[in-house]
Amino acid sequence: MQSGFRVPYTVKETPDKGRGVFAEAPVNKGDILWRFVPGQYAVYDERTFLAAIKGMSKADIAYELTHAFGMKEFPDYLIRISDDGVLINHADDANTATQSTLSDEQPVLAVAQTIQDVTKALLGDRYALIALRDIAAGEELTNNYEIEVADPPFYLTLCDQYGVDEDYLEAE
Repeated sequence: MQSGFRVPYTVKETPDKGRGVFAEAPVNKGDILWRFVPGQYAVYDERTFLAAIKGMSKADIAYELTHAFGMKEFPDYLIRISDDGVLINHADDANTATQSTLSDEQPVLAVAQTIQDVTKALLGDRYALIALRDIAAGEELTNNYEIEVADPPFYLTLCDQYGVDEDYLEAE
């Protein structure tokens, strides 16, 4: 399977966040670090997410909930990344951002009406993760979830139901 990473990286333990993704080589501001690639992510609406977690243990469901996210452009959908991109941790002063949050392009809501539409829309550079500044070799790649994430209402209900605490999104 092909990874979405476009820069050399390593996964290792972080002091306070479990595992994280670290640049193995310097990255220049504006470089694409990661992008969606076929086979490395899934898109769910409420019905399909409930079907996917059916039969899982409470711990496995909590893991899925803390590793899935929504986007403002797709308010009724959750996205679950399958490659190491899922390990990019939150930071208020993040060194990466999704390109769509930095552009003035028109939203794609008008064309994203189904899971298939969202799946297709995520491909390409519009939703690529780019470097906000130069990143040194050995530096952890981080993203500001508070700006990037917009979870659908069913997600928040499931978090309450399974005792998932969203404290990891709180300011550092």
